[in-house]
Amino acid sequence: MKTFTKNATALAILAALAAPGIASAEATLYGKAHLSFGSVSEDDGTNDTSSTAVTSHASRVGIKGTMDTDGSAKVIYKFEWEVDMADEKNASDNNIKSRSQFVGIKDSWGQVRIGRDDSPYKLAGKKNVEFLSDTWADFNNIIDKGQDTRNDDSIAYWGDIGPGKLGVAYAAGDDDYDQDNEVDPATEAENFGESTSIAYDMKMGNIGFALATQTIQKSTTNDETGTKFAFGYKMGDTKLGLMYETVDDDDNSIDNKNTFVSVNHSLSKTDSIVFAYGTKDTGAADDATMTALAYKHKMGKGLELYGLYADGADDGLKGASKLAGDSSVIVAGMVAKF
Repeated sequence: MKTFTKNATALAILAALAAPGIASAEATLYGKAHLSFGSVSEDDGTNDTSSTAVTSHASRVGIKGTMDTDGSAKVIYKFEWEVDMADEKNASDNNIKSRSQFVGIKDSWGQVRIGRDDSPYKLAGKKNVEFLSDTWADFNNIIDKGQDTRNDDSIAYWGDIGPGKLGVAYAAGDDDYDQDNEVDPATEAENFGESTSIAYDMKMGNIGFALATQTIQKSTTNDETGTKFAFGYKMGDTKLGLMYETVDDDDNSIDNKNTFVSVNHSLSKTDSIVFAYGTKDTGAADDATMTALAYKHKMGKGLELYGLYADGADDGLKGASKLAGDSSVIVAGMVAKF
């Protein structure tokens, strides 16, 4: 009953926001259905499995818009939910999940947003390199998923500075403090898990560039810091992308170096091919690697079909796709937007 009430409440909010009175305040109802079908194999050293799968990849529905104030500033808002369109087994628990949900104010000086929001670190450089977003070959298989955060309890500033955009955010974390020591001492603190993030993302002609850093509290004595650099270059019909990331912590238990490269080549106005390769150096004997190749075909403004092959070695598909060991996928996908 609790899960049903939560899901019903989310849908009720969405329906209320889509009412004519709100729609007149420049509200936009939007969504994306992203599904794939194909073969998925996994060999984690203990089990070797192969199966066919229909998968929903971060399909979503939401509403966003602006409202005028008495001055020059505008109120901005966004309420978005992820919808699992393929997995009936998890429908009662995971069918609807919260994504970005915030309210804020924007003016000539920039904008301030409060709520649940993507961190500046998460967004920095993404457009330069991420041509297979939300697929089995999402770049978070290599680029650290733990740093690629959508933060609860956050407040963020975004503003245009020079040729780019500056993002600064603070997330307050959870109040897990307990003087009676009933919780894990390693996580016993007010604002446990708080984070700070700063990023600068710019574009000049055919060149894109981004630099970002983020620190997240992992325990009362240990902070984890990610730093990444992204570069993109458009050369005729070809887009080239490179991202390099380091992730380490105060306890010296993590020292990751992640590299991701991608190429998107347009064959025509409707067809393109994408190649991606990434490697994650964690200091283990064998680095995790991911290789992916995709063919995309657009059928109008709101529909895209694709074929994808992705191969992961030594957990190369584990970060986003959760396929351990040596794994691979061969799938056909569809992305429909409205």
